[in-house]
Amino acid sequence: MKEILCPMPGKIIEITVKPGDQVAVDTQVMIHEAMKMENSIVAGIEGTVSEIRVAQGDVVETDQVLIVLQ
Repeated sequence: MKEILCPMPGKIIEITVKPGDQVAVDTQVMIHEAMKMENSIVAGIEGTVSEIRVAQGDVVETDQVLIVLQ
């Protein structure tokens, strides 16, 4: 199982992928707000999105699993 983790505490502003989507390295998967700045969260690995474990508006913590890839 491959996972995309949250890099720092903040809030999920937008999710740009859905289950079944193929992602490559550096594909944007979410927009995250931390310290009043919007940050693009990108995949560091390639795969198919099998599960999204957060929703828009969720407050997240460092190293929290955001997306599971197959």
